Amino acid sequence: MELKGFKRQQRNLAVAAAAAGLFAAGVGISAPIAAAAPSAGETWTMGSYRGEVLQRAIDDVIANAGEQNVRFNLYNRDLTSQVILNYTNWVVCGQSPRADSTVEVGAKPRTVTFALARRYVGC
Repeated sequence: MELKGFKRQQRNLAVAAAAAGLFAAGVGISAPIAAAAPSAGETWTMGSYRGEVLQRAIDDVIANAGEQNVRFNLYNRDLTSQVILNYTNWVVCGQSPRADSTVEVGAKPRTVTFALARRYVGC
């Protein structure tokens, strides 16, 4: 059965309203997550990441400090020429700032340094 005239317009309007409602709900859910990052003058606590998979360590630092407030310096502890592409293949062997230190958010992003080793080789 083909809808004609006003009935078809009602259906199209209902579909558009439902899509707009889903979009608005998605924006409402994601907005509080972005607002949780500390701003200039506030502090965050550096976790202890020795022995942790690099991807989890980076995700945790970003969750605590905010993506705009931190940048990462990653280096291979063995000083080999291996490129760090897949963060799940590396383990944190050392870090700066040290664990449990309080870090103040400033105008420039704070540099977090991780010394790394291959995941199955160990520190």
